[in-house]
Amino acid sequence: MKKLRTLLTILITLSLVIVGCSSKSKNDNKTDNSKGYKIGIVTGEGGAKDKSFNQANVEAIQAWVKENGAKDPVVIETKTQSDLSSNVQNAAKVSDIISVAGYEFEKELTKISAQYKDKKFLYIDTFVEAPNIASLIFKEQEAGYLAGYAAALKSKTGKVGFIGGTKIPPVERFGIGFVQGAKAANKDVKIMYNYSGTFSDTNKGKTLAATMYDSGADVIFVAAGNTGNGVISEAKERGVLDMSKGGEVSHWVVGVDKDQYEEGIFKGKDKDGKEVQKSVVLTSAVKNIEVAVTKILNEIKADKFQNGKHIFGIKENGVGIPKENPNLNDDIKGKLTKAIEELKSGKVEIVGTGAELKAKGSVTNIEGEL
Repeated sequence: MKKLRTLLTILITLSLVIVGCSSKSKNDNKTDNSKGYKIGIVTGEGGAKDKSFNQANVEAIQAWVKENGAKDPVVIETKTQSDLSSNVQNAAKVSDIISVAGYEFEKELTKISAQYKDKKFLYIDTFVEAPNIASLIFKEQEAGYLAGYAAALKSKTGKVGFIGGTKIPPVERFGIGFVQGAKAANKDVKIMYNYSGTFSDTNKGKTLAATMYDSGADVIFVAAGNTGNGVISEAKERGVLDMSKGGEVSHWVVGVDKDQYEEGIFKGKDKDGKEVQKSVVLTSAVKNIEVAVTKILNEIKADKFQNGKHIFGIKENGVGIPKENPNLNDDIKGKLTKAIEELKSGKVEIVGTGAELKAKGSVTNIEGEL
């Protein structure tokens, strides 16, 4: 009997050890899995090096992957609209998480997310209702407001311009916010307003910018992906001439999505023949994609994924202007700081569509269709 009790004690002890080891093994596997995420990124036609929207998405995910020890992301660049479906399909096949940026993916993502219900999707800039899609929506109008505020304060001609890609909600919000900010800073400012109809034609951006500059605008805010790089190129060429003739830049660009100061750098000579290096980017209407992407990825990692609409405004540090703005003087910086506080406090509220702006009766001295 004593031997039997001893044997039972040994068996119970062994069973507890086995259960404990099994539980530990499961926990260990869970930890390993969290570091083994495979993330797929599908860009729009601008590509991963558009120095704007798509690049910001790629860089945000690359930073998160490095920080969290996940696998290197798979980046698939869209060359034409006909590639959209196959690109998202290919990303979903090889990834656990898929990040897609741009309105053009809405139709395809709706279908493909239903086919891959075990995958999680991050959709930047457009809302799609699905159990496995987190839609990251930004209040671009707030960043646009600050862009317009800075542009109107900097302008010496009293005329500024906006060039958008196509009239989709995020771009319209940027532009309408720009109009409101410019008018808040200078109610008499004149605004040229235009859509290029493309996010990938740098030559068209350059031509539109030249037309605006020749018409008297001295600051242009552009929200048009690669088309915007053409605007910056035109400003840089004029910047070289500005420096050689007057010794200072007189044709400016406001960048978009990310801080584009470096993209605006050019080298030339001042009126005395001294070599100089300047940037034509006055400031940038920044969309902090890394803030939004990091938040959702951290929630996935913590097994707290939430589908639906996630809103990122200036209060959430989702939009704004860069911390450093070398081309803005202290007076303008001070006024922008006050404008930022008014936005955060809710004292100033910005509408996001042309229809809303017209309803407010705030459309004056504007060339072009909002």
